[in-house]
Amino acid sequence: MGQHQVRDQRIYCQQGPDYLAATDDGALSGLSFVFKDLFDVAGYNTGAGNPAWLESHASAKATSPIIETLLSAGATCRGRVQTDELAYSLNGQNIHYGTPENPAAPGCIPGGSSSGSAVTVAQGDVDFSIGTDTGGSVRIPASYCGLFGLRPTLGKFDLTHCFELAKSFDTAGIFARDLSVLTSVYCELSTETVPDAVDPIPTLYLDRFMAQHLSEDRYQRVHDRCRWAGIALEEKDFITQSEWTLDGLSLLFRSIQGYEIIQKHGRWLTEHEDSLDPAILERVKWARTVADTTYQQGKLRQKAFRTWLYAQLDEHGGVWLLPTTPAGPPSLDISPQAMADYRTELMGLTAIAGLSGFPQLHLPFQGMTDGPCGMSLLGLPNEEGRLLAIAARLMAGEDSQ
Repeated sequence: MGQHQVRDQRIYCQQGPDYLAATDDGALSGLSFVFKDLFDVAGYNTGAGNPAWLESHASAKATSPIIETLLSAGATCRGRVQTDELAYSLNGQNIHYGTPENPAAPGCIPGGSSSGSAVTVAQGDVDFSIGTDTGGSVRIPASYCGLFGLRPTLGKFDLTHCFELAKSFDTAGIFARDLSVLTSVYCELSTETVPDAVDPIPTLYLDRFMAQHLSEDRYQRVHDRCRWAGIALEEKDFITQSEWTLDGLSLLFRSIQGYEIIQKHGRWLTEHEDSLDPAILERVKWARTVADTTYQQGKLRQKAFRTWLYAQLDEHGGVWLLPTTPAGPPSLDISPQAMADYRTELMGLTAIAGLSGFPQLHLPFQGMTDGPCGMSLLGLPNEEGRLLAIAARLMAGEDSQ
């Protein structure tokens, strides 16, 4: 791609950079990537999916260490890509720049907020991409676009020189069509190695309540994959035998997130309300109602949930299998009320890794009757290597498209 080539603004940001050369040879030589419009590159403006943000902030003085690491490992950057406005959405829709077409499901939303990161990989523009995940912004578009997607342990990747949404939950994440590519990128960013095989092979656990809400097609695929891989799968009552509910986790997450967004960006949001998508503005107005005491109590509840989840995982082999999204991607013409209801259900699933800070790896299943979707592996903190090794065994013969 030429440095001055006009590209689809629904996907690619026009402020650049359009191209960054590798700064050295390394394990990622020959691979190309894009990055979400939340990461800084020295001399360029970060737009965060909103023209007013782009215009009201000076160009960056330094480059994200994530981007620098990838370039020094031999990868070539093919540009900056769009995000949902201020990363405060999970749909992949942006009223300012448009909605990228979902290559895996035309007529459906691509998922967000890392929409450009997912779509570029799904349509083959690049080998991998970097997004962020606060409430599901890597896991959800990975699911909707038929990709592998990793949300790592909270704090695993350096978020210096990256737009902050909600500090309790923000992570960087990776998209790829090929699991081996994602693994290589993870190793570079984490300076860790991933085992070639899992020994001993763990039993995977699937929450019975979640299993009951899977489509018949996806439920069967889960069991088939485990059987073919020689991995035992057991269903167990985790959520229903606890004090937690998915709706409650969704509300807990949204309350903490909303409060932190207002604390970080409240003044700017007040001064630029007229620049916001009405749906985003409604979310901002709700976030303003979260009281200090609600936030403080919420942080205590978050700690209690993390403690409970750690104990459950530790007792049951360290890995859960769970649906990344309730189903395949919703249609572009879904009603606002239906989308709001779906968002609550969706965030009940994504809040599990969000509130705990534990790593989650999305695995795409192809040819599903309800559209692109799949399952995730959820693990204990800093066990990404184990999740990737289990995924390689589970997904042998079924790469993403």
